[in-house]
This record gives sequence, structure tokens and C-alpha cells, in this order.
Amino acid sequence: MRLLLLVPLLLLVALSAWAVATPVGGSPDENYHLASIWCGAGERPGLCESASGGAGERVPWATIASQCYAFHPEVAATCQVKALGADPNRLVTTQHVNSVAHYYSPLYYAVLSPFASADVGASVIAIRIVNSLLFVVIVSVLFWVLPARRRPLLVVSLAVTVVPWGVFLIASVNPSGWAVLAGGTVWLAVLGFLESAGWRRVVLGVLAVVTAVMGAGARSDMAVYAVIGMVAAVFLAMRGGGGRRFWVSVILPVVLSLVCFVLFLTAQQVGVWQNGVAPGSGGTARHGWSLLLHNLLNVPTLVFGSLGSWPLGWNDVTIPPVVWVGTLFVFAAAVFTGLATMSWRKALVVGATVIALVSLPLYLLQRSLTEVGGLVHPRYLLPLLIMFVGFVLFPIGTRWVRVTPLQAWLVVAVLSAANAVSLYSNIRRYTLGGAPGVSLSGPGSWWWGSGVPQPSIVFAGGIIAFTAALALLTHHLLTTQRAVPDSVRRGSGVPVASV
Repeated sequence: MRLLLLVPLLLLVALSAWAVATPVGGSPDENYHLASIWCGAGERPGLCESASGGAGERVPWATIASQCYAFHPEVAATCQVKALGADPNRLVTTQHVNSVAHYYSPLYYAVLSPFASADVGASVIAIRIVNSLLFVVIVSVLFWVLPARRRPLLVVSLAVTVVPWGVFLIASVNPSGWAVLAGGTVWLAVLGFLESAGWRRVVLGVLAVVTAVMGAGARSDMAVYAVIGMVAAVFLAMRGGGGRRFWVSVILPVVLSLVCFVLFLTAQQVGVWQNGVAPGSGGTARHGWSLLLHNLLNVPTLVFGSLGSWPLGWNDVTIPPVVWVGTLFVFAAAVFTGLATMSWRKALVVGATVIALVSLPLYLLQRSLTEVGGLVHPRYLLPLLIMFVGFVLFPIGTRWVRVTPLQAWLVVAVLSAANAVSLYSNIRRYTLGGAPGVSLSGPGSWWWGSGVPQPSIVFAGGIIAFTAALALLTHHLLTTQRAVPDSVRRGSGVPVASV
């Protein structure tokens, strides 16, 4: 149990490795998000100033021009030296900023704006680590306050879905990182709130509020997913029609759903749902039934792309197939394990989530006359995919799903290897571009200053910390299983979840 206390620190180290494994501008649309963070608190001299004539905002050049390598996998991140010039902090005018375009809710940018400074590189690292710390703190607190029988739902649903896109986004400046966090926690916080009493109930209620607001305030689609998750939690927690206390407790998720709806309306992304048109979206020669059939046959690319088949960064960091083969194998194993227990409530929740995973991207693509590959990306569906795994693993009665120690440690090995290969591929893409060889870096290829460890140290520290955290959590589940009475246990395996 004492060793389990090391898990938060190990997770922070693992995520911090990802935080510095990508240069400034390396996550999708980071030029937009950085400029928006710099202007998240309004006008500040030297950081965000109004352009003359209301033509936009003036922000440091380095916030919007660092992605010289984007879409060019053969170009290393050292191109920034030439692209940014002698004065990367000079103010330039841009309209590609949230205070002008209003694509997203302003909440995310306002929260992170205090970390903006004249040193763009240092600020980016700080923001990425702060986002990583938020994830670690919230998930850790949720783990300890959840009833022990619910903790496996949190651990397994996140573990089998966050490699590689999840860890990449969590340790980035992209708002999708908050959506990933909310996807893995908000429904469990509500479920725990409905099932607990005393101080645990209070803490779980606070976590439900925090994660729902963070998710909905980061992305408008996460506002929709949060409502789906909270409705599912209420449905799964309801037994025998519920009692007066239960229905009074339901007031919290109802109010949070209204808050999510308000935050949903604060972003221009709502226009995508209403009109099927998104800024920068493209069309296609296909239309009608032809387009629908094409997208229906290819939508699994979007649903499962976050497991590694979809390139990282600006779609230019190709991950070797060994990653997505391993992560998809583990994902499928978790799903089939969860299907061992079923009830009509669980079947309804799981079925509705599958329909949402397929129908939501199809709807947006059809309304926008866009084929799979444009407009909708796998990272948009990742929060809902995390929820799906949790719903599938939800137990029925007092049954303990049988997972042997061999199976559990095989999962640890596969996920650890997938994380290692993904981190290696990501670092090497930016240090050496398309250069042949196996080395992680070359002379002058590391874009960070002297305060950041060299690539080999970042890589080693990241994979060791990730593996150790996963191993300690697995050992905890094994130990917990051994304490289960024989009358409850089903086989000699690890409890995935129990009621």
C-alpha cells in the first residue's frame, strides 16, 4: 500500500516526459491555442495587445510561428531557429485567436493564461506540466475516494485507452487534454456521489463539478459527452426505482448538465452541430448515400485511431503498427472481459454509447459533405471511448470478472511497450526528422535549453515511470483480489469490478 503512494509521482514523471517530447507548436492547432492562452486574461503589455483598427490581437511571434515542421515529417524541430528569427518575442497581429474567432469556450484559456510569459518555451513547458499535474491530482483523489469496488473501472478504462493519443494530449496545451481527463472521471465521480455517503460523497460531488466544468469548458463536444456520462451514471446507479435520497442526489447531475449546455453554447463549435460546417472543413465529390456508406465503412478509423493508428502531432508523427496492434488487443480484451456480466441496464448504456460513437461523427461528416479523414479526428471521440470501456466493465451483482495474474501482467507489458515505442517515435521525429538510424538525437538537435534533460534521459525516465506506475496499480488490484472472500470470488483472477 505504501508503494502505491508513489504512483502519482511516477505518473507525473511519465507525463512530464511527454510534455518535453514535443517542441513548441507540436500539438494540433497549437498556434491557435497558444495565442488564445496568451490573450486568455485580456490585454497585457508584451503578451497580448489589440491590433490597430480592431484587426485582431498582437501576440509574440513564437506563439503562432513555431510549427515550421508541421505536415513535413522530414523536417526537424530545429527549423524553429530560422523560422522565428532573432526576435521570437516580437508582437505580430493575428486573427487566429479565440478572443477573435470564439471557436472554443474561453474558460480553458482563462485558467491557463497566468502561465503565459515573454519566454514562450518556458511557458509552454509550464502549461504542459500543469495540465499533467491536474490530471494526476484529480485522478489520484478520485481513486482514493471512490469505493474500492469502483476503482478498477477508473484504472482499467484509462489504462487501455490513453496510449498513445491520451498521454500525448494530457501533457500538451491542447484543450482535448482536459476532455480526456473529464471522459475518464466525470461519470465515475457522479456514480460514486450517488452511491456514497459522508465525506466521500462531498469530495466526489466536488470532483463531479470540477471535471464536468473542465471538460465542457475545454471542448463543446465534451459537454455532450459529459451529459451522456452523467445520464449513464444515474441509470447504472438506480436500483429498484431508487429512493427519495437517490432522486434528491440526482439534482447534482441535472444541474451539471445545464452548466454543460451553457458552456456548449459559449463556443462557435456549436455551429458544427447545428449546420455541419466547421472553420476550415473541406468537402468531397461524394454525397448522399454514397458518402454515408463510405463513411460508415471507414468510421472505425476515427473510433479507434487514438489507439495509435492515427499519426500524432499535426498528423505527421507516424507510430509503428506494433503500437496500435498491441493497444487494440488490450482494448478488445478489456471489452470482452466486461461482456462476461450483463444486465438490461448495462446493455442499454453500452449500446447507446456504441451508437453515439458511430452516429455523432457520421452526422457531422454527412452534414459537412466530408469524408472520414477531414473535420472529425479520433481525439474528438477519445473521451467517449474511455467512457465506453468503463460502461462495459461495469459489474452486475457481486460477480468478480476473472482475469488471471498472467493476463494482468501481459497487459502491463503490452501497454508499457506501446508507450515506449510511441514516446521514442515522437521524440525522434522532432530531433532528427526522417534521418535513418536508431539514435534519439544528434548534435544540436535538441530544441530545448540547458534546463531540460537530454532526449535519452527523457525517454528512459518516461518509460520507466510509466511502467512502474502501471505495475504498482496492477499489484494493488491483485492484492485486493486476494482479500475477496471465496464466496464472492469467481476464479483466482484480478477483480475488474464488483458491486
